[in-house]
Amino acid sequence: MKLIRFIVADSPNPLFGVVIRDQAVPFSVLQSKAGKSSPNLADSRSYLGNLPDSERAAKELLAWGEQHLTELGKGECFALNAVRLLEPVEVAALFDFGLTPRHLKNSAETIMKYEKDNPQTAPLLQAFAKAIMAPKPKSAPGRPEPLSYYKSNMNGIVGDGETVPWPAYTSRLDIEPELAVVYGNEKQPVAGFCIFNDISARDVQATEFVGGFCLTKDMAKGNQLGPYLVTPDEVGDPYNLKVTVVVNGQVRYQGSTSEISHKAEDVFAWLGFIAPLRPGSVMGFGTIPDCTGCDHDDFVDPGAEIQITFERLGTLRSRFAEPTGKLLPSRWPVREPLKKYHG
Repeated sequence: MKLIRFIVADSPNPLFGVVIRDQAVPFSVLQSKAGKSSPNLADSRSYLGNLPDSERAAKELLAWGEQHLTELGKGECFALNAVRLLEPVEVAALFDFGLTPRHLKNSAETIMKYEKDNPQTAPLLQAFAKAIMAPKPKSAPGRPEPLSYYKSNMNGIVGDGETVPWPAYTSRLDIEPELAVVYGNEKQPVAGFCIFNDISARDVQATEFVGGFCLTKDMAKGNQLGPYLVTPDEVGDPYNLKVTVVVNGQVRYQGSTSEISHKAEDVFAWLGFIAPLRPGSVMGFGTIPDCTGCDHDDFVDPGAEIQITFERLGTLRSRFAEPTGKLLPSRWPVREPLKKYHG
């Protein structure tokens, strides 16, 4: 089942619904047509907080809708390509973990390529690379395994098909495709999975290893989630999904979720040890190795159309906008396509 939050052209209010074939269908319409009332499907918060009962109710309506889709008229179902897909749940908290060591290693090597002569940043990067490869100590008795994460900018969360403004302070904007898990509740912790694109400014990242990734990660529309919340039964094994990134119609990067080092249960255990988790908490596992510019030192240019496809999770689309003015001086050599924005 693919759950969605979406906006239609003639209404600013988000609708909570489900994908049936190529249509976005609100649960409110399905309930009315099927004669079945379920308050747990009023919005994504109600759905997540009332799992697993809400999932059973949603699947019953989905089954009805699949049989009666042709009976729905104008204003009752909407072509997916004609609606605006928001982030698939109302996000209570967004955490990003670093559970893909090879991506971290690749990125550290690329960043070090440009920072190796800087006495302030080079030692930090060397220590970071060493820590990535070092064996992890065992957890203390009675404590879950510690897993490193950072808290993402809640003001930068968006859904599918968004244009990301190019920040004036970077000349190396990068995508970061990730598998994300959505927390439901204690009865059903794993509500489902979606794609997370954690936009990053790479040429300022080395300066923020101490103090937090602010310029690096917290830009406008920098946290993209979607296109759907896919329920676990439809995902199968989330840690064995193919990942493909298409830029301007051409395959640019490829990878797999198979390199994620820990599972959702490990993430929930560590976060829950620190503080109770709320329904709608979303956790990215870490960037898929080989699927970013920083993995290859091969970055996406302004104006690029980007499609991130995860097997069984769909395709999350975005676009990097052209800078609206001159870019600030970069700490790294300026690539040829960016030179016209400098000076």
